[in-house]
Amino acid sequence: MKTSIIRLISLMFAVIPMMAVAQNNIKSAFDAIIKCPEAKITESHTLEKDPSSGIKTGQSDVYRFVLPASEAKLLENVVTAFDRDVDMAYSINRGKSVNTESGIVLTVGDGGSDGVYINDSDCEYIYSLFLAPLSEDPNGIFRYAYGMNCKEENGKLIGKLVVTYATTLKYRQQAEQQRQYSMFRNLSNGVYVLQSDSSAQQTWFDTLMSYFQSMTSANSQTRIALASKAYKVIRDTSKYPDVTESDKDAVREILEGMIYEKKYSETVLNRLLHQCLTTLK
Repeated sequence: MKTSIIRLISLMFAVIPMMAVAQNNIKSAFDAIIKCPEAKITESHTLEKDPSSGIKTGQSDVYRFVLPASEAKLLENVVTAFDRDVDMAYSINRGKSVNTESGIVLTVGDGGSDGVYINDSDCEYIYSLFLAPLSEDPNGIFRYAYGMNCKEENGKLIGKLVVTYATTLKYRQQAEQQRQYSMFRNLSNGVYVLQSDSSAQQTWFDTLMSYFQSMTSANSQTRIALASKAYKVIRDTSKYPDVTESDKDAVREILEGMIYEKKYSETVLNRLLHQCLTTLK
């Protein structure tokens, strides 16, 4: 690619008159790649709806492309489109990924399902977040994410275009805090007490299961906090007279499965889960 995408992206924050509705420029630039006769496109889509209302709650559209190097202008146009829509975005990120970098995931829905990685190995990437229009989401809790990554390899431009629809990170964090507050009231010696029976402590197994279940829908920061709590409970197993070998075997299997799931691949989190498993053995 003659002109580095990173150098082009560095111009993003120049003041450009807004001539279109938010995201329209990006959509048009994406379409130009998707419809390019020279492009090889592989696409995948998901759509989630509330079963009772039929209202959309999650969406992902991914277009993997291979272009000849002569079509580099199409990628430059995408970067320019992000620039033109910059004033309407509430978050903008770009860079170049390396093999050792933690995955950046564009969330889908409420974050309970796998999102879409945007910083694939050794690629340049850019993405922006936009609040959904009020006509679609009057409560202001959903957002659209638009992203692109690409790299040049053997004379070809290889990458993907991504659109996802999800609740905002702020909303997910608030929902998680409320969920944990309603589930647990007191914390004593690292063991939670259920609101429904404040006099009875959870068993060793139930305590760990509450942490693991909470991690499935939590954000990265909360998952790390929950993994830390799980490690402390496992470290102090001797304090729980009710623990059986069957309990330990079940927790080992759960940990082994989690360690190899994408959603738990963030470096610090994965190391904590490994430490839990090592300590349990």
